[in-house]
Amino acid sequence: MQKIKFFLDPISDLETWLNETAKKGYRLKAINNFVYNFEKTDKNYSYSTQFIGANSSSENDSYIQMLKENETRVYRAPLNQCSIVFGKVRFRPYAHGDGKIANSFQGFNKEILVVENNGKEPQKLLTDNSDLAEHYKNIKNAYLQGFIIVFALFVFSAYKVYKSNFEVSKIILSGIIGLVTLIVASILYKAQKNYKKYKKESELTD
Repeated sequence: MQKIKFFLDPISDLETWLNETAKKGYRLKAINNFVYNFEKTDKNYSYSTQFIGANSSSENDSYIQMLKENETRVYRAPLNQCSIVFGKVRFRPYAHGDGKIANSFQGFNKEILVVENNGKEPQKLLTDNSDLAEHYKNIKNAYLQGFIIVFALFVFSAYKVYKSNFEVSKIILSGIIGLVTLIVASILYKAQKNYKKYKKESELTD
């Protein structure tokens, strides 16, 4: 079975959707951008996701190798689901080491790690409060970069609306960009809230 799926917040929503699909008797076989391949199964599987876009390529390679050595199936999914350009390069100032420059071979559009679990309940990949705080800090920084870009586009589009004497087509385009800006802002706020929560809890346990 092949499914095409887009998510407003892929880091959070992908895990929920994969587990809902698994409960219907389907096991994940492959992820290719926004295309997901499943196979029918009688066994129980569940899925956990983790944002790894801030790691260096060596950190991710070691982490994934460790999981594979435990005979764990792993997949990588994109944060930007609409970008399918081969060979594209992205600058990520929030990442570690060579993760700051991501391309199609090293980390670009592979920012979300998907881990398959045996059984109906997904396992938590991160349990330590300080690790969770760092995780949400990285998510916050990733979406902050996206927010700055879409907000700048929204301001530019609003200016174009004004200069065009409020041309309908430009109003519609500006409205779409404004909606995307609000969606990214809401995800950014959620990540910031989680970061503060786990940061506070980690400080209390130190």
